[in-house]
Amino acid sequence: MRHAAVAVVLLCVASPSAVADSATVSGVLTANGETVELPHVYVWPEKEGFYDASDPTWNILFVSRELGAREIGEHIWDAAWVHIGITETAEFTDTPTVQVYIQSIKLSPDSGGNISGGTYPEIEVEAIDTERISGRVWHTETQESFDDTYSYDFTFSAPLSDPDAPIGDPLPAGGGEPGRAYLKWIEVVHSGDLDALRSIVPPEMVEQLDSASAEEAQEQIGFMQEMTPADVRILGGSTDGEIALLEIEGMMDGEKVTGEIEMTRMGEFWMPTRSSM
Repeated sequence: MRHAAVAVVLLCVASPSAVADSATVSGVLTANGETVELPHVYVWPEKEGFYDASDPTWNILFVSRELGAREIGEHIWDAAWVHIGITETAEFTDTPTVQVYIQSIKLSPDSGGNISGGTYPEIEVEAIDTERISGRVWHTETQESFDDTYSYDFTFSAPLSDPDAPIGDPLPAGGGEPGRAYLKWIEVVHSGDLDALRSIVPPEMVEQLDSASAEEAQEQIGFMQEMTPADVRILGGSTDGEIALLEIEGMMDGEKVTGEIEMTRMGEFWMPTRSSM
């Protein structure tokens, strides 16, 4: 289960570029009669198959801007994109064939949402292995979704990326400075103490808290509490000095959870900017 970032707290920070130097893509998305360039492509595997857990399964994302390594696999709302999931399965045939099983499209960076489902595209895979996928994916006809029309045709070749790869150097036991900052964050959030919260966040967040009414501030704290695990133990992590990734286990809603917390250095503070659990 993925937990979204809290808008008032978790600020967007660029992270190092994903490994996609040798990726190539040609073709465009046509959205409501307009051409949308999607010059970047990223491919990454799923841990389990869609129809059968043992089926090899991958994500392919065509996107209008270059992504940081930690953005791959997350929803990108400030870009246009086409995301498809493919799986090599014998669910519909006697021998395994590559099938598209999901489709999601964001027609422009300022679109209020995305289009999911619909008629799946055709796909031809030229090469597929543990390091790279190459092929073509396209719609034979213009598609309609409510008031929108779209189609796309991409020929691509991309190395496999790892959205969960460590960054930088390993952190010491307990997560070092980022780990201590995260444990303090958990303590303060669950205490509900706004004055304590002001003491561990950067000035811009203090201003946001001060500009909110008492009721709004308490609502924000309540939301943070819902999204923040308790009884957390830090299992490990890595950092490049600006971003730190913490592997954690803890409790949420009475259940044990494990996941990854991204911490970002903001001046003298380390702040949680993304979580995956």
